[in-house]
Amino acid sequence: MTGSATGEYGIWRRLTPTEQAALRDAGHLKVWRPGQILALQGSPPTSMFIVLRGWVKISATNYRGEDAPLAARGPAEIVGELAPISGLPRSATMSAIDEVHTLVVSREKFLGVLRDRPRIAEEIFRTAAIRLQQSDRLRLESGGPDFPQRLAAVLLELALQHALDWTDEKQVDLHFNQGELAGFARVSRSTLIRGLEELRRLGVVRTARQRVTITRPRALRDLAAGRPPPAGGA
Repeated sequence: MTGSATGEYGIWRRLTPTEQAALRDAGHLKVWRPGQILALQGSPPTSMFIVLRGWVKISATNYRGEDAPLAARGPAEIVGELAPISGLPRSATMSAIDEVHTLVVSREKFLGVLRDRPRIAEEIFRTAAIRLQQSDRLRLESGGPDFPQRLAAVLLELALQHALDWTDEKQVDLHFNQGELAGFARVSRSTLIRGLEELRRLGVVRTARQRVTITRPRALRDLAAGRPPPAGGA
């Protein structure tokens, strides 16, 4: 699972060719530049997006005006699909991390596809339920006392956000910068840097600009569980 962690497990690839064709016929392709906003928090739910290439950051601003990252979605994932279903304003902002290619489907056409093809709706609700469970788990794991152990748990939960069916047998890339990871872990950036240095020293992660690679997933899981990671391979 090196590179794109979503791979074959994204919702787009779980749809049949006929279901994919129905969404393609209902939408249009659009390319977004790095940093460009797909949709703003609080805006009307006029469309949903299927990510075909690149990565999208999901973030939200709380009542104190603080911006917090929520997730990153990669190829074969959907973003912004729940607001068109509920009819409520957007609960988060979606922005392009790198160059992003999407299939954009308007709300009216999206709802029409769901009525005609209920299995697509089932897949969307399954994905939403899993993401909600992962979000709850991420909040739980970010509160532990030992920071390297807590950071290991947070990274594992983020890996599951990247790929719903991810196992701990393969490497995975997390497309977040240090400030975003600090937000997930609820710590300062300096504390996060020290935690990443410790994980690098243990040989369980590798870092680059806007990316953390989990190189030894099983060892990282051991660390998250409070067990010393084994030396050597994953």
